[in-house]
Amino acid sequence: GAFTATPRGLIPATTIPGTVTQDPDQTFDPASSVGTLAIPVTIAAGTTYARFQLFDADVTAGSDLDLYLYRGATRVGSSEGGTAAEQINLTNPAAGSYTVYIHGWGVAGGTSTPFKLYDWLLGSAAAGNMTVTAPAAAIIGTTGTITLSFSGLSATTKYLGSVVYGGVAGMPNPTIVRVDTP
Repeated sequence: GAFTATPRGLIPATTIPGTVTQDPDQTFDPASSVGTLAIPVTIAAGTTYARFQLFDADVTAGSDLDLYLYRGATRVGSSEGGTAAEQINLTNPAAGSYTVYIHGWGVAGGTSTPFKLYDWLLGSAAAGNMTVTAPAAAIIGTTGTITLSFSGLSATTKYLGSVVYGGVAGMPNPTIVRVDTP
C-alpha cells in the first residue's frame, strides 16, 4: 500500500545546568531537598515526544545520578541506572506542569557534582534541517531503504527529531532520531 515517511524536528536540546549533592541515605524522596534537585518543566499542548536526559560526560567521573519525572504528585517516569547516563521518554504526553528531579544517589567523592539536564519537547512540525527519502509504497515481504540527511545544524549541539510513518493503517511507531554534532 501507500507509504510515507515524514520528518519532525530536528530540535536542539534545552540544557539546564545545576549541581546536586550526595543523598546520605540514598533514598529518593521528592519532598526532600537533601541530595535532590527539583527542576520545573512545562510541556505544551501538541508535544508528540518528550525526552529528559543526563550524560556521564557532564558529571564528576564515577558519579551515579538518578532521574525522576512527576506530574503533580504522580511519578510518570524514572531512570535509575548505575551511572549518570539516565533518560526518560514520554510519547504524546499530557500538556501541563511537570517536575524533573535529579537525585544524587552516588556522587563521586561524596559531596556534590555538576550536571546538565537536556530536554527536548518535540512537536509535529519539521524544522527544515532533516530530509527523509523513502519508497512511495510498502509491499509485504520486501524491503525498502529510508534515507535521512541533515543540514544547517549548529556545532556541539544535541538534536532530537522523529520520522513518522503513514499511508495505511498499522504503520510502526515513529522512529526517534538523535543527532549530536561535533
